Amino acid sequence: MKISGAIFDMDGTLLNSTEMWQGAASRYITSLRKTPEPALGEKTKAMTLSELCKYLKDEYRIATTEEKIAKGFNSVLREDYLESVDIKEYVPILLEKFKQKGIAMCITTSTDKAIADEILARLGIRDYFMHIVTCEESGGGKEDPEVFINAHRMLGTPKEETVVIEDGVLAIRGAKEAGFTVIAIADDSEKENESEIKELADQYIESFEELL
Repeated sequence: MKISGAIFDMDGTLLNSTEMWQGAASRYITSLRKTPEPALGEKTKAMTLSELCKYLKDEYRIATTEEKIAKGFNSVLREDYLESVDIKEYVPILLEKFKQKGIAMCITTSTDKAIADEILARLGIRDYFMHIVTCEESGGGKEDPEVFINAHRMLGTPKEETVVIEDGVLAIRGAKEAGFTVIAIADDSEKENESEIKELADQYIESFEELL
């Protein structure tokens, strides 16, 4: 397949950050001196930021606005990103290879755009991507095809020459529903979904070394 465009997920795909991301909601709730439910990260991982804030406000009876909850959650998330998140092996080499081949690239993410911009810049890879497209601005979670349709519209590459590179089963379902070719990369957080991911994806890789 000729590739002229690539839509990359960020957390769990480019970055070793899935576990941190899923734990951010619990850390935020703990900061309010409340006790988070054990499966909070799993339950909310596919939500947009607005969906997450509404859920936390209702479930934990937080007596403030959803806007202030979002600010508090993003503060926790940003601190975690800057302290503990690193890039996955071979990512810089792959991005440089794609750049040299003239492949247009963008990011789709559930993370706040300003935070995504900051962490990608810190890791030295922000300039490889034309756009960062968030679930929030697309109006749905990663299981919603719209985020991938939006990203592709911004890339402007032929659909048949555009790949989505993802690790999460929900996002892979969304990308396939949108009609994209999907390369799935292994991530420990999706071990229990590995069989379904392999069935859904057009290609499954254990490491980006396989694409070099």
